[in-house]
Amino acid sequence: MEIFEIAEMLGANINYESLLQTFFKDYPDAIWIKDKNLKLLSANSAFYEHFNKSADCCNSSGEMQILQEKRTVTFSIHSEKKNQVLAVTAMPVLNNNSVECILYISKDITEQEELKERFFVNKYQLNALLENIPKIIYMQDLNGQYITGTKHSKAFFNDGFDYFHKIQLDFQSINATRMCEDKSVIENNKLITYDKEIVDTRGIPHWYTIYKAPINDYHNNVIGILVMAKNIDDEKHLQAQRETFVASLGHDLKNPTLAQIRAVELLLKGEFGSLTEEQQEILGMLLDSCKYMNAMLSSLLATYRNERGVVKLNYEELSLTDLAEDCIGEMIYIAKDKNVTISIEKNCDIPFVYGDKVQIKRVIMNLLSNGIKYAFKDTEIKIKIYNEINLTCFSLENRSPYIPAEKREAIFAQYVSFAEAHKELGIGLGLYTSKKIVNAHAGSIFVESYEDERTIFGFKIPNVKDSICAAKTVSF
Repeated sequence: MEIFEIAEMLGANINYESLLQTFFKDYPDAIWIKDKNLKLLSANSAFYEHFNKSADCCNSSGEMQILQEKRTVTFSIHSEKKNQVLAVTAMPVLNNNSVECILYISKDITEQEELKERFFVNKYQLNALLENIPKIIYMQDLNGQYITGTKHSKAFFNDGFDYFHKIQLDFQSINATRMCEDKSVIENNKLITYDKEIVDTRGIPHWYTIYKAPINDYHNNVIGILVMAKNIDDEKHLQAQRETFVASLGHDLKNPTLAQIRAVELLLKGEFGSLTEEQQEILGMLLDSCKYMNAMLSSLLATYRNERGVVKLNYEELSLTDLAEDCIGEMIYIAKDKNVTISIEKNCDIPFVYGDKVQIKRVIMNLLSNGIKYAFKDTEIKIKIYNEINLTCFSLENRSPYIPAEKREAIFAQYVSFAEAHKELGIGLGLYTSKKIVNAHAGSIFVESYEDERTIFGFKIPNVKDSICAAKTVSF
């Protein structure tokens, strides 16, 4: 039974002091009673912690409403003695359908009010941010309806107008895949990002990177989608220029490489005179190296013929041992310049792997080249090929300067050179490329470095029968 129902039942026979003492003696919030002339009749002790005895603390218009309409009203007031906000429920106590007095029960809502104020402050700050960010960012609900966003994002959402680049896009071109993309974000509860070609109303293509991320509630349920669209026409133009340059460079290098191959083949055939056994051996290694360079250039040209830098992997059964021995043969004279010897520990039980011969050889050549370059003079490089569960592993150990842990973590990133760890000049693509190739083969690449100046680089890829997860392409 509510307290005002008790009060109404007691009617005119109420002893207000007794009522307050009985029900509200230890009540932590302020409670008081006024007569129909709005004069304070009684109050509990908590009341006087907030207000003076006059109790002129209430909304007079609200009190008049109680007297006239004989119904409960609620309002908020500020404490006179404390820095608090109170929510007050004022209830009429009736006797013969007339108001005998008014009972007030309060509750401290200071924390809620402060939260509300912070919410509005954050809202204003967010609005200011959205108004001034020169980006297309907006939120939409699960039905694809626009909620809010940056200043000019609604024009993009509704009409396809990119205010920041003054481009009127073809709206149908934007909407062609929108529903399917939104469905994917909602069902998978994951961010998606992609580059999309969108034509404008004149038929001219433009490129945009689109980000779509789920907006989640406290229970991780998707309640909306955050969308960001970024024009990347300039980036695509620069990429096209770079690809053209690299393709031209690769083409220009390919011609002299083919000439070298032909010249060495003629020398080996004895077209220019007989050769000693040692000369034939050296020319044989030179021919293998030139053919490897030609294959690499062909792969490079194939990469840049594809606008996304994707190379198709040509899988076949391979022996890592044979590939390693080929690479050692091509690099042996470079190692001799530093008096570095190369040994290989191999096992006849090593299974074949399933991979792209040119790309896997590229990885081994990168690791061996780095191993020789940074090895101390008069030391040994130890190559080991071994088995782990369902994996064939390649490792290369040399004696070289210690690489700190923080540098090892970033050493496979693009344009982060192994040379930087030794304060030398390097482009920073060899290890990055190697990691991309190994990952595409469903494998992993690793580095270990010890303070006794031993460094180990290596990779692991699945055996032939376990290569079903390997990718069909590699993207650089």
